[in-house]
Amino acid sequence: MKAEKGKDQVFSRHLTGKSASEHLSNFNKLLAGLMGSSEGKPEVLDDTTVIEISHANFPALISASILGEFGAEVIKVEPPDGDPARKVSHYGINVEGIGIPFLMESRNKQHITLDLKTGKGIENLKKLITQSDIVIDGMKPGFLDSLGVGYQQCAELKPGLVYLAVSPYGHFASKGKAFSNIPDTDLTAQSEAGYPALIGNPEAPEPYNYPVKAGVWAASYMSAALAVSGALTALFYKRRTGEGQMVDIASYDAISSWQGYSTIWGANFRMPRARVGNFDWSIFPYGYYEAKDGFVTIAAGSDQDFRGLLKIFKRWDLEEDWEFVFDRITDDVDKLKELETEFKKEIVQHTRKELVQKTLAYSQKAARDKLRGKGFPIAVETLTPKEVLNEEHWKVRKSFVEADAGGTKIKMPSPAPKLSDTPLRLKKIECGLGAHNKQVYKKFGLNE
Repeated sequence: MKAEKGKDQVFSRHLTGKSASEHLSNFNKLLAGLMGSSEGKPEVLDDTTVIEISHANFPALISASILGEFGAEVIKVEPPDGDPARKVSHYGINVEGIGIPFLMESRNKQHITLDLKTGKGIENLKKLITQSDIVIDGMKPGFLDSLGVGYQQCAELKPGLVYLAVSPYGHFASKGKAFSNIPDTDLTAQSEAGYPALIGNPEAPEPYNYPVKAGVWAASYMSAALAVSGALTALFYKRRTGEGQMVDIASYDAISSWQGYSTIWGANFRMPRARVGNFDWSIFPYGYYEAKDGFVTIAAGSDQDFRGLLKIFKRWDLEEDWEFVFDRITDDVDKLKELETEFKKEIVQHTRKELVQKTLAYSQKAARDKLRGKGFPIAVETLTPKEVLNEEHWKVRKSFVEADAGGTKIKMPSPAPKLSDTPLRLKKIECGLGAHNKQVYKKFGLNE
């Protein structure tokens, strides 16, 4: 952490003087050495083969990409005319006819074509499955079963197989069957979870108070994260016991599991999950606020953090009515707006950097308090996407890397998380239709 004068600081009363300097020196060595390079280090899934069979299913595509970053050999199976996901792209931007999302989710994959309308294509798929560790089924529920390569059949072909199924409603229950032909989309997944009804400005009048989509494919990425977690857990269990299993992900309920206590609140206490806009369900301040030169994000969760902000802004007059966290929850939004109005008056008088430095300086002093009673209010700049790419911190962490995609250089997010001994890595993006037919067919003994 950099202080205002450019000197490294440690926020701990246990580290002062020489011990603090030694700690920072060791930490910098860790960043530069253990976390800085993947050269010569093993990949945790380098002995794992993944077969991805999906059709316009981005959660499945993303799941396979992440497993590829962990070192798995990922083989993406497509029909002779290609996965329709190839054509999807924001604003129609593409690289030699391939959309940016498909290009990005082709990390470390090999692409082959199989005609599953033919007996030879199905036999080739069976050969792949018997030599794999994880199969990702991103087709409509029941389709692979109809070809003789669904979970039950695969479990007989390859005992110990981890079968990851990703679909909108899952592979069991009546709705999953009734809506099996419905394609997976992020928009409809969010809608089924009730998510868009919570997003947006609660003060907007008709007709502007319509539901608002959350982020860029938020449900798809949440589904993929849970899918990979499930697959890795099943793989760990398989390596302990030799037993495989099915991992079933419904993208339409995956996003619900990330909503946390807002769902519990509504379901158990019969309180509607209404829009609260820039307010949080249980913390104030905890949102985005306008400063002199843009927006700043301020978080002060505990009573001590809140009092820290009062001290920074010299607004002790607000303490009596808002001293405790239960005074600042959103059960009465109109009342809370009174406090927000006073905070906005103070925040807008400062630039973003001024607010960040004020909270940093306060936190440095608070860290030396043995009783830990002064709190740690947080302020960070609310960055635009362009500012993120230019932020030095993310450059040091190599959060974005330049990748060669068929001769075109594109900047992409680097693999996450960062592991010191078995780091994830982006090795290649080569996603021409059937680009790896020759080598994969030969290696796995498939029939041409």
